[in-house]
Amino acid sequence: MTRLFAIGVLLGVSVVTATPATSEGSDWADALFAQHEHDFGPVPRGAKVHHPFVLKNRTNEVISILNVRASCGCTSGETDTKVLKPGETAVVQAEMDTRNFVGRKETVLFVSMITATGREGEARLGVASTILSDIVLNPGSMDFGVVARGQTPSQVLSVERVGAPNWRAVRMVSSCRAINANLVESFRNAGNVTYTLHVSLKPDAPVGTVRDEIRILTNDPETASIPIPITATIQGDLAASPNPLSLGRVTSTDGAQGHFAIRASKPFVIQAIEGASDGFKMTEPDGSKRVLHVVTVTYKPEEGTSRGDVRKTFRIHTDLPGEGPLEVTATLHVDP
Repeated sequence: MTRLFAIGVLLGVSVVTATPATSEGSDWADALFAQHEHDFGPVPRGAKVHHPFVLKNRTNEVISILNVRASCGCTSGETDTKVLKPGETAVVQAEMDTRNFVGRKETVLFVSMITATGREGEARLGVASTILSDIVLNPGSMDFGVVARGQTPSQVLSVERVGAPNWRAVRMVSSCRAINANLVESFRNAGNVTYTLHVSLKPDAPVGTVRDEIRILTNDPETASIPIPITATIQGDLAASPNPLSLGRVTSTDGAQGHFAIRASKPFVIQAIEGASDGFKMTEPDGSKRVLHVVTVTYKPEEGTSRGDVRKTFRIHTDLPGEGPLEVTATLHVDP
C-alpha cells in the first residue's frame, strides 16, 4: 500500500558522525582551520554529501587561497572566497560523491595558500564515509541550478533498500523553508523497498543561494538518518551581466577596468555598493532612477596586496522592494 509522508520543518536535526583517520596539515596553514576532519558516517551509495570547513585568517597579513585539490576523484572542494584579510573567514565546502565506491572511504583535501609576503602553506582536511551497498539513492542529490524567483520547479529522487523487507522511512525532517516535499512508498516486495521523494521550490523562496538538506529518518538503527542535499540559486528581478566579470591579467604596473550592466524590469536607484577595497574601486551611485545602470570597476595593483588569482565580490543595494543586495564578482590574475 502506498504511504505518504508530508514534510515537517523541524530544527535540531541530528547527524551521524564518527572519527576518520587524522590528517596532519602544514604549519601555519593548518592552524587556520579549527576542524581538520569530518566523517559522514554510513552513507547510501549514490549520495553526494557536503561538509563546510571554516578557515579563519589568524595572521596579520592578507592570505590568498591558491588551490583546493583532493587525493581521490570521489571528493572535491571549493571555497566561497579566494582572498582573506586578517580576521576574515572563508568556507571550504567538501563534497564526497559515493556513486562508484562501496565500503570505507577516506580521502584528503589539500588547501594551498600564500600570504602577501610570499609565505606558502598547505592545510590537509580529512573526509571519510562508509558507503553502503544495500541503500541506493538515484540521483544522489537535488540541484535545481539557477531559478528565477517565483518559479516552482520540481525534482524526483528514489531511495531503494535491498534485502530488508521490513525497512521503513518513518518521517522526514528539514530546516529548509524554501521547499515543499513529500515521500511516497512506491514499491515493496519480499526483498526490496523503494521510496520516491518529490521536492519543489516554493514560489516565495527568497533570493539567494539554497544549500540545505532533507533527512529521511528510518526504523533501522544502523542507518537511522539518510541525508539528501538540496541546492539552488534563486535569482530576483535584479540581475547583472556579465557576472562574474573577468578583468584579465594584470602586471604590477598596469591597472584594469571593466563594466557591470545592472538591470531590472522597472526603474530603480542604486543606493550603495559594498566591497570596494584592496585595489578595487566602483562607480559611486549617482541617485538616478532607471532600468539599466552601468557600473564601472577598476583595479590598481599598487593599491592591492594580493597576487595570483584574485576574486572580489561586491554587494549592490537598490530601492527595489523585496530585493536583497545583488552580489557581483570580478576576477583577475595579478602578476608578482
